[in-house]
Amino acid sequence: MSLIIEVAIPVPLFNTFDYLCSQKASIGARVKVPFGQKKVTGIVLSYKDKSKFDKLRSVEEVLDQEALLSKEILDFLFWSASYYHHPIGEVLSNAIPKNLRIGKPAVIKKETTINDNSSTNPLKQTSEQKKAVVDVLKYENSFHGFLLHGVTGSGKTEVYLSITEWLLKKEKQVLVLVPEIGLTPQMIVRFEERIKAKVVAVHSQLNETQKQDAYLMAKSGEAKVILGTRSAIFTPIPKLGLVIVDEEHDGSFKQQSNFRYSARDLSFMRAKLANIPLILGTATPSLETLKNVVDQKLTRLVLSSRPGGAILPEINLIDMRSQASEALSIPLISKMEHYLKEDKQVMLFINRRGYAPVFYCTECDWRAECNNCDSTLVYHRNINRLKCHHCGLETVPESSCPSCKNHDLKILGYGTERLEENLESFFPDTTVIRIDRDTTRRKKAFTTHLEKINSGESCIIVGTQMLAKGHDFSNLAFVGILDVDVGLMSLDFRATEHLAQLLVQVSGRCGRGKYKGEVNIQTRYPNHPIFNFIRDSQYTKYANHLLTERQDAQLPPYAHQALICANSKNKDAPEKFLSEVANLINNIDMDSVEIWGPVPAVIEKKSNYYYFNLYLQSTNRNELHRVIKTFYKHLETIKISSTVRWFIDIDPIE
Repeated sequence: MSLIIEVAIPVPLFNTFDYLCSQKASIGARVKVPFGQKKVTGIVLSYKDKSKFDKLRSVEEVLDQEALLSKEILDFLFWSASYYHHPIGEVLSNAIPKNLRIGKPAVIKKETTINDNSSTNPLKQTSEQKKAVVDVLKYENSFHGFLLHGVTGSGKTEVYLSITEWLLKKEKQVLVLVPEIGLTPQMIVRFEERIKAKVVAVHSQLNETQKQDAYLMAKSGEAKVILGTRSAIFTPIPKLGLVIVDEEHDGSFKQQSNFRYSARDLSFMRAKLANIPLILGTATPSLETLKNVVDQKLTRLVLSSRPGGAILPEINLIDMRSQASEALSIPLISKMEHYLKEDKQVMLFINRRGYAPVFYCTECDWRAECNNCDSTLVYHRNINRLKCHHCGLETVPESSCPSCKNHDLKILGYGTERLEENLESFFPDTTVIRIDRDTTRRKKAFTTHLEKINSGESCIIVGTQMLAKGHDFSNLAFVGILDVDVGLMSLDFRATEHLAQLLVQVSGRCGRGKYKGEVNIQTRYPNHPIFNFIRDSQYTKYANHLLTERQDAQLPPYAHQALICANSKNKDAPEKFLSEVANLINNIDMDSVEIWGPVPAVIEKKSNYYYFNLYLQSTNRNELHRVIKTFYKHLETIKISSTVRWFIDIDPIE
């Protein structure tokens, strides 16, 4: 006898689908079903006595003998789909590895081994570290959120490890989220050195078999520590005892395409549903997290000093108003020479890859711009190409100006590649290691660079944001920070928060040994108040100042936002669609929700598509979500052009 089952299918539709099933199928198991002309893999959600549809198609194959997704993880995924207003079929599909999505058998191909060389001799803990461990473990069997607020190099990882060791003795599992793939190997090494248990990684650079194996070892309970980037938040972990979000302030925890979730924000619900503690660790808490501390939704644990006598670096400014318009000022070069003579390592931070951001004509106003996007083309000298960092367009540089035929074409500005070249002329006998997206594309390239740096040999490190967090370079004594002023000029209301976090994080890479480090920041605005707070190591004081500004302006975290973004190759179509959306929402009884827009996106044209945004904001989160749900119910009243693509982003950060 056939039963009726409800199935979620990975399509951009909010409804689920009913099928007849003659085999036993557990809720949470995968089934292969016909859908249109295709056969797709869906997830069983429930059994039904009857369906509102008369003619039901039959399940072709039940792929799992037991549920792939447990009730606990299904509850979490349903909550996630509801909060972010995203189709449940796509959310479930996002949560499982590709091999399982396409119906391959749920079997482990290659077991991960346990590191037998792990050491059970932890470092001597400071009193603050001990207190943090004790305070968290008081809540080992109940939900409680903690902000582990430690200055850079204060030993937050040691706190994670001590709590993890205790929970593993109780047969629990631990989930650790890090923002960047580059931090994953380093964190895995730290855990494997201390823990005699399976540690698995979950991130995008693994092959599909490795992703499936890690997923299934976590699900079976074999893997005791699951360490990964944002997608790891959806890993099934039956004996979950703790969730850790390291560098919680980092924007990489927010997915910026398809299912736009924040792994940091979802960590609250993951821990709450499992009734376990949550730790958010950082030296530079986001304003959202600090407000949660003020509202007593998080308990703040402080690590105010570096263990082992290491002290925070001295931070000084270089006033670029009196310097030539070059990337490297005379005082900066002098400081670098001083530290390199002492066999120390030096790091220069500039958050721009390529050789130069502008290729222009000296006679007229022409500059090389992308045909597909509203952006200039960046010159990459090593391949002699102009590249768009938005759509990937590459072109050979012109030999003469297309506008006035002038042959005197020049470059303006600096990227990591040009900086590397300049440094090799200033310091010909010193190794220069450049770390950016261009030099780390090849597998293991990033790891190779880090091994060179961790050898301790004197060198100059040039890097982008990839180097700004989490890395521990024991012989790094000097950091130079270039081109920060762009963060002071931005239209984004979060720009100064992100700049302050960046300055603290980059500065914190040095002075981690017994040698006091030094940081020099080049700026043409030395009197900006942000620098006084950074020099005096008063990030929290500056963040509280920003919180007051946000409260006065009624901006997040004192208000909640949703972004409706539409795009089309027809410039008028997305604006017209969003105007109709605004009219529809205005007709909903929603005095507490403001509507801003539609307005062009900061970069209006990308990859030949024109982008427009409509912002919804309210101080009442529930009212904001109620309006969005009502909007979806009446969406069919809007005639949407077939050329328009659109999406909703809840709690946008860009």
